Amino acid sequence: MTAPARLLWLVDSLGAGGAEALVVTYAEAVRGKQPFFVACLSGADGVNAQRLQALDVPVIDLRARNLRDVAAFRRLLAAIREHRIELIHAHLTYSSIWSAIASRLTGVPAIASLHVSPRATRTLKDSALHRVATDLRDRLMRAILNRWSRLVVMVSGALRDDYLARGLRAAKIRVVHNGIELDRFRRPREESRARLERELDIPSGVPIVATVAVLRPKKGIEVLLEAAPKVRNALFVIIGDGPLREEWTRLAASLGVADRVRWAGYRKDVDALLAGCDLFVHPSLDDAFPTVLLEAMAAGLPIVASRVGGIPEIVTPGVTGELVPPGDAPALAAAINALLGSADTMRLMRAAAESHASRFSTAAWIERLTAVYRECAA
Repeated sequence: MTAPARLLWLVDSLGAGGAEALVVTYAEAVRGKQPFFVACLSGADGVNAQRLQALDVPVIDLRARNLRDVAAFRRLLAAIREHRIELIHAHLTYSSIWSAIASRLTGVPAIASLHVSPRATRTLKDSALHRVATDLRDRLMRAILNRWSRLVVMVSGALRDDYLARGLRAAKIRVVHNGIELDRFRRPREESRARLERELDIPSGVPIVATVAVLRPKKGIEVLLEAAPKVRNALFVIIGDGPLREEWTRLAASLGVADRVRWAGYRKDVDALLAGCDLFVHPSLDDAFPTVLLEAMAAGLPIVASRVGGIPEIVTPGVTGELVPPGDAPALAAAINALLGSADTMRLMRAAAESHASRFSTAAWIERLTAVYRECAA
């Protein structure tokens, strides 16, 4: 199916996250069709590691403590030789650095997929030392990729432009939009709605505004909560967990909307829940290409999202949803009210969203990746 045949995906961890979930999506698609191996620097007990084990995909835990962990790096080199790997495909920053160095030492070609902008990892709360370390790591990654990585995959045109401006060589870059398994999210609306109402104590008939995110900085959940008091007659379902959940729970209480917010926590059954919602909101402050928007559209949900990163490559304003300035709670509330207030608009956008999501199927994504693999092998 791919060229070359013996493929190793190297990822920073196998916990919750969009890039980590793509490992499972790819594994499901190529199961039984090619030798496929996964190695992670750490986090081999994460939720996506469990899903890979259920698929009988070998997961190699490198147990890396940091980028300078020589013993862990030697374990990576040993795995490449033991499994006769013909191509390394790395995901995220640390893995991209290690894969390029491993390629230099073993002669096995490597490509790297970058999923986030360096901006997305920085917050105002970061210390000066942390910012310096982040900048140095990013410079190191770009220098190593320019020198030793065969190709670099960007998940969106916006991310490509970002890294071009930072000095990554244009000749190495290929843009490959992520894909999803569409049928997983095309569920009966009535069944999903009944499940939401039962499990999250939601009154019958109340519009449900949903979002799915790891609850960490830059996800913009605070913007959604600030918009909530201005939204008429709707409940907000926040699916996901993370370090900022407690802080945002307190914010919801201080804004007087605690009774209108349902914190669903981390769920393995997001695909079974989305179809029961009415509208999907993605208030992220920076996002290269959020796969969750594809999932929501496949479930037939109109989108209200921030106009940042690669989101405009997914959402077409006035057709599949609306885009608002990042961090603008009044604009976010106005867009939500406008859509929920027009049944005709919602009906048309539901159909358009589901149709548009078909462009991002797993099959189309793998076809694009295969072309990159073949180019790399050639």
